[in-house]
Amino acid sequence: MNRLIIIVSGLFALNACTPAAPPADPSAITSRSDAWEAALNAQDIDTLVSMYTDDARVMPPGMPLASGTQAVRDAFSGMIAAGFTGTLTPVETRVAGDIGYNVGTFELTMGDGTVSTGKFTETWERGDDGVWRISNDIWNDDAPAASSMGDKSHLVIVHEVEDFDHWIAAWRGDDSRHMLFEANGAAHVHTLQNPDNPNQIALIVSVEDQEALFEMIESDEGQAAAAEDGVKMDTLTMLVEVK
Repeated sequence: MNRLIIIVSGLFALNACTPAAPPADPSAITSRSDAWEAALNAQDIDTLVSMYTDDARVMPPGMPLASGTQAVRDAFSGMIAAGFTGTLTPVETRVAGDIGYNVGTFELTMGDGTVSTGKFTETWERGDDGVWRISNDIWNDDAPAASSMGDKSHLVIVHEVEDFDHWIAAWRGDDSRHMLFEANGAAHVHTLQNPDNPNQIALIVSVEDQEALFEMIESDEGQAAAAEDGVKMDTLTMLVEVK
C-alpha cells in the first residue's frame, strides 16, 4: 500500500511540473485573412471563393443565410464588379486544433471615399490538406438599418443580366426604366458595365425616397420589369450609402 501511495504521489508531482501546452499560433489564420483582403482588392473573385469551405455559410447584412460555393461567389462578386476595395483589421484571433475564429472590423471603400464600416466574425477550419478556410462568415455595417430618408442618398445595385444589349435598350428612349425609377423616388440612375463580364452591370442610384424605391423593386410591377429586362435576381447585391 505504501508503495502504491508513493507511485501515485510521484505521478501527481510529475503532472504538476509538466508545463501547460503553449497556445496555438493564430498567425496561420491572420495571414490567410491578409490574403483574403488582397484577393478582394485585386478583384480576384476565384481566389477569394477558394478561401471558403465547400459548405461555407455566409451571412451578409440585410440578407438571409446562404451556404455553398455559389452563395460565397454571389455575396462578393457584386462588390468586386463595382470596384469596391476593403481593409480588414483583426481584433481577436484564436486557434484550437483544426478550428479557429477571427473577429475584427472592416472598412469598405470606393476610390478615395469610404462606403461602409463595420465588424465581422469568421470561423475557420483546417482541411485535410493543411489549408485553413472560412466555414462561417458574418458581417454587419456600423450604421443603423436605413429606412425612408428625407434627404438624398445613394445606392449601388449590382447584378447580372441575360443579355446586356437587351437590358440596356430598356434604359434608353422616352419611356425608359429611368422614368420608372424617377416615379418611385430615384431621380437619377447611372448605368455601368463590367468590361471583363459584359453581362454584369451596376446602377448608381440617387435616391430621394428609399422606401418607395424598395417597394417598387419588390412589387409585381418591379419584378415584371426585371424579368422582361433579363435581370438575374439571384445575383443582385444592393449597397446602401453610410452617412
